[in-house]
Amino acid sequence: MNIKRVLLQSALVMVVAGSLAACGDDSDSANRAADDAMTNTGSSVEQVMDQAGDTMDDVGDAVSDKATDIGNAIEDTCKQAKAGVNAEDTDC
Repeated sequence: MNIKRVLLQSALVMVVAGSLAACGDDSDSANRAADDAMTNTGSSVEQVMDQAGDTMDDVGDAVSDKATDIGNAIEDTCKQAKAGVNAEDTDC
């Protein structure tokens, strides 16, 4: 949700900045304001994308850890079952 909001705000700022630039106002302050707005928007988008990437990495690590835990639990259960029936081969 946050990414959508930042991207929509970025698009709005770019449209406004482009409109101001297209009006033919050659004043330096208007051009600087438009440049600053676009730079700030780009920085905000980059920051949100970095945070999203970090979150995805964290989720991937958590899924990998859970998969390892599940595999270990299955192996432990298998060994207990084989020990319970006095199997010759207790490796799982």
